[in-house]
Amino acid sequence: MARKSQSSYSNKLLLDTSYLLPFVGIEVLGVKEEICSEILKRELYYPSSLIPELSGVIIKEAKKNGLDEVPEEVINAFNTIVFGKDVHIILSEGIDLKIAYELIKLGWRDLFDALLYATAMRIEMQVLSLDKQFKGFLKDHGYNYELFVSHKELF
Repeated sequence: MARKSQSSYSNKLLLDTSYLLPFVGIEVLGVKEEICSEILKRELYYPSSLIPELSGVIIKEAKKNGLDEVPEEVINAFNTIVFGKDVHIILSEGIDLKIAYELIKLGWRDLFDALLYATAMRIEMQVLSLDKQFKGFLKDHGYNYELFVSHKELF
């Protein structure tokens, strides 16, 4: 498969969940408001297979903070991500499972990371991610780790 040049990725980004958390009111170390503003200038994509991860973090945070319920503004932000115009949801395909399973068999333990990588490979899109450990795992095992960039590398 031919590699795309960095310039062909210029406006499209596949997002890891970490970069969506600030939009639902959950702070992420190192992801400040100005980074979120820069992200919104791009054409954003998010795998449907990662929606359970986003949901799980929201629920975990609400419970951790002793809330009686998930705040309405969080629900609205979640709905805007999933059903709005700013983030395009990418549906999973069977090949994603095949690629993700390869990574899991090699010893990677996070299914969501594996599915994110699989989606990125299938649609040939750069991933905005904070996960240096996963990027290292991909590199060590001969996978295309260069698809994964952090906001520091991108901006």
